[in-house]
Amino acid sequence: MKKFIGLLAVSFLFVSCDIWSQIEQTAALQNCKFSLKNVQDVAIAGVKIKNIKNLSASDIVKLTAAIASKKIPLDLNVNVGIQNPSQQKAAINSLDWICAIDGKDFVSGAVNQKYSIPANSNITMPLAINTDIYKLFSSGNIETLKNFINSFSKTDATSSRIAIKVKPSVYIGQQKVQYPNYITLEKKL
Repeated sequence: MKKFIGLLAVSFLFVSCDIWSQIEQTAALQNCKFSLKNVQDVAIAGVKIKNIKNLSASDIVKLTAAIASKKIPLDLNVNVGIQNPSQQKAAINSLDWICAIDGKDFVSGAVNQKYSIPANSNITMPLAINTDIYKLFSSGNIETLKNFINSFSKTDATSSRIAIKVKPSVYIGQQKVQYPNYITLEKKL
């Protein structure tokens, strides 16, 4: 019986130490600064968009076919920077996100992976975004789509703003705790 009580006490000690560590990491997360570092590997209908002025004839055919089929797949990678200025390690268990172009939300998702942000350090959290942007095109927002594509032209003065709204979550014990609001990160392309 004494061994059982001893094991129970040791188990309780480990659980309470783990919960205390989670509380400390949550407190450190409150001090973290989020930024939208960059947008990479943009492809529309399988066409890599680096410089819109250099599209080949086959690229134009692919884009035209996508519009005609009413399916315009967009793939891009957004890198979110997280800076932890505190003396304590911070942690994120998951991150809900919403992506917008020129103020129009068009896709949302979640990263369900734990990230640790060491004390006085920076990390990059990659978000792979894959969605159909036909709804942007078809709902009268042709200018939004055109400006987004033209943002990648080095000679065009037109540019778009991309925004990622993020809402981190942590676990304390078995309870999921989310930030109360989304944090908006914006970048002009």
